[in-house]
Amino acid sequence: MTWRKQNSSFFKMIIASAFSLALPFCAIIYPFSAAATTLADADGLLLQAKLKQAEDAYRELLEEDQTGDAYAGLAVALAKQSWPAKLLEAEKLLKKAKEKFSDNPNVIAGAGYVSYVHSKTVASPAKRDLYLEAAEKLCKKAIKENPSIVIAHQTLGMVKIAQDDMDGAVDPLRKATSLAENSVNLTLLAQVLLHLDPHDKEAEEFVNKALQLKSDYGPAHLQKAVVLTNQGKHEEAYMELHNIPDSGRGSDWHLVEGDIYRKQGDGPSALASWGKANSLDPRNPEPYKRKAEYYTNRGDGELAISEYHNALDILPNDFQMRNQLSELALRQDKLEVAESEFKTILAGKPDDPTAMLGLARVGFRKFRKEGSYPADFTQLMDKLQNIVTEQSVQGAVIKNGTRDLQEKIDLSEAEKALTQNRFREANSKFTSIIEKHREEPFELITLGEQCYQEGDYRAAEKAFTYAKDMNEVSTRAEQGMSRINNQRNEAARQVKLGDATWKIPEVAIDHYKQALSADPQYSNAYYGLFSLFTKSDKQDPGQAINYALCFLEASEDANPLRKEVESNLVKLKKKSGPIKGKEN
Repeated sequence: MTWRKQNSSFFKMIIASAFSLALPFCAIIYPFSAAATTLADADGLLLQAKLKQAEDAYRELLEEDQTGDAYAGLAVALAKQSWPAKLLEAEKLLKKAKEKFSDNPNVIAGAGYVSYVHSKTVASPAKRDLYLEAAEKLCKKAIKENPSIVIAHQTLGMVKIAQDDMDGAVDPLRKATSLAENSVNLTLLAQVLLHLDPHDKEAEEFVNKALQLKSDYGPAHLQKAVVLTNQGKHEEAYMELHNIPDSGRGSDWHLVEGDIYRKQGDGPSALASWGKANSLDPRNPEPYKRKAEYYTNRGDGELAISEYHNALDILPNDFQMRNQLSELALRQDKLEVAESEFKTILAGKPDDPTAMLGLARVGFRKFRKEGSYPADFTQLMDKLQNIVTEQSVQGAVIKNGTRDLQEKIDLSEAEKALTQNRFREANSKFTSIIEKHREEPFELITLGEQCYQEGDYRAAEKAFTYAKDMNEVSTRAEQGMSRINNQRNEAARQVKLGDATWKIPEVAIDHYKQALSADPQYSNAYYGLFSLFTKSDKQDPGQAINYALCFLEASEDANPLRKEVESNLVKLKKKSGPIKGKEN
């Protein structure tokens, strides 16, 4: 039992070294038999990445293995060679080792690593998730039995990275680094910290230390390039990136190259690099996300939606990204896409107020387009009200996300106001949000496009006016203002046609409504309809009152026609009695 315990302790460090280029081998001395030395030799070959030789050495030890460490070492050596046949053999070996050495945490940790490697070879996102979940479970079990197994902590961290749970990756990678401070662990931890905060000083220190330990370690050079480009040192970042030889330039290398090009303002080269990253590893979600963000900022909504879908095929449970897609689809007036994505979020997070607010906004817009709310809309609004109220009482929304959630609430309230033709209230809420973001170029463009889709051209115009003086988005802002002018010109043209066809009221009504289709708050169109239903053969006091109210909401206070409409409205109300408004 003493030999087994010592050898198990030895294996935990050597296996950690094999994956992590860990502790100097000469520092580990064991006064054991030739068999122990032979195991050390096999571990040494694995440490030096001489995988085939390590494989052969471990095979020679299997018959004498009394602990399971040789089985675990062989499984790792096989898995690291990334051949499908050898990966399958590694799994079979571990299954056999589990039967013979079920209480050896090294075997469990090795199984966790093999499961993690297997997750990178399957095309199905569902199978990928199953392998990652198995790896996580095995690593946690190994850690519970022996908290000092470095590879278990390291693999758990890599699993969290693969699951896009960077917060969850920090603790296991910190533990792995504290147990074995080597280039791999330091670089992995730095990668996670930089993802959470692009300017993390501790991450920069870890990268520099990793390069001090191993100056030719490619992944550390990659993260050094990330650090430099985040600091605005794009030329230095580019040079750092090219310290990595061609043989080490994989998907992540091209991802970072694309990021550098993007920050230098070279969009086409960035897209080419991200495309290359995806061609090298179609299962890497990050290049798809980068392209989606780039297309969103460029105003290519259709392409952005497509790239978001590609990324979500790999990370279906990334609710933050799914929410970004939903919001984009809403801005693009892709209501079916937005509705589907918000519902998918709620299927996984039933009480998510942001998704509920998004779904409510879809419902309000559908009402304005189709005249009716989606099924179960009332229940949705009741549940939303209860959740927002409950979270407010508990203080749950008084967090970093408060501003964003409050803005979603304000947007929902604005869209609800639009369904009831309360244009001024809606404009006030839209304008208030725009003012809060008047120094943020991309937020202004987003809000401008949102207000444009909602038909509040005055609010959209305000956002675009602020944005047109900002270099990053000036072109898109000018395009937005041009679209507004075109819509207003079309509305004016249709009103003129309506005014000219009063002798045929049906035709005039159609022209006025086409004007409102072009600009939903075009006051002259409402005035035309009000006048037609008041003075022509098509007199209808009820409709006249509704259009008069819309005119008063849409027109400027200085509009000379307001006095006439207000006067006639009083008379109409006296004749007609109370008019029922639209339901909330």
